[in-house]
Amino acid sequence: MKIKYMLSELWIAFGFPIIVVVIIILGYYFLKMRARENIFFYKIFKYIKILFSIIFICFITIEVLIINYPKYNQNSDDYVIVLGAGLDYGRIPNLILQERLDIAIKCMKENLAQYIVLSGGQGEDESTSEAQAMSKYLQDRGIEENKIILEDRSRDTNENLKYSKEKIEAFSNKPISDIKVKIVTTDFHAFRSSILAKKNGYKNFDNYSSTMPWYFVPSTYIREAIAVIKSILFDK
Repeated sequence: MKIKYMLSELWIAFGFPIIVVVIIILGYYFLKMRARENIFFYKIFKYIKILFSIIFICFITIEVLIINYPKYNQNSDDYVIVLGAGLDYGRIPNLILQERLDIAIKCMKENLAQYIVLSGGQGEDESTSEAQAMSKYLQDRGIEENKIILEDRSRDTNENLKYSKEKIEAFSNKPISDIKVKIVTTDFHAFRSSILAKKNGYKNFDNYSSTMPWYFVPSTYIREAIAVIKSILFDK
């Protein structure tokens, strides 16, 4: 069963990048061959090369920012926000989310925060909200329920931070700009979460990230570069 699960995860991690690369290479050589025979395709090929060069430079720049963004700040803050990442079997935090929750536990045990905000709504294929599943995980490992604040409406990272802000402000009776927050997510996700935190009015925040299995790296980092552009342009 474990081998089957790992093979499935490997396919998810490597299948998408491989398919994208193969399509790009085949498309490139198709246009290159046609460009030798037809002036119309020659012009298209020339502009596509310029476009792909720009896209490649932007992609590398974003990846450098994602990789180098500070991810392991151990300052003391008022609140820890754990960003949701999905449930297995509709009720159990998946491996990536468990890693995030373990970091939150570490923060609490080392007195790096007073409260934990668990952020994640309920998907169509889930029998409970991510926030509820995360709460059970933490309580089973010794975190007191009165230290946990649930945010169970969000469906994406922007909503994670938007609705968590509302919960924190209501709980503390202070504006988010006056509150110190530690955002717990996975390392590849720290840069984008910081962009969205700023968009949502967070001023005093830092990141403490978890790592992930190596086989998730190819697909997550490729998708994250695209998600960064989407968050900058469209998320409010």
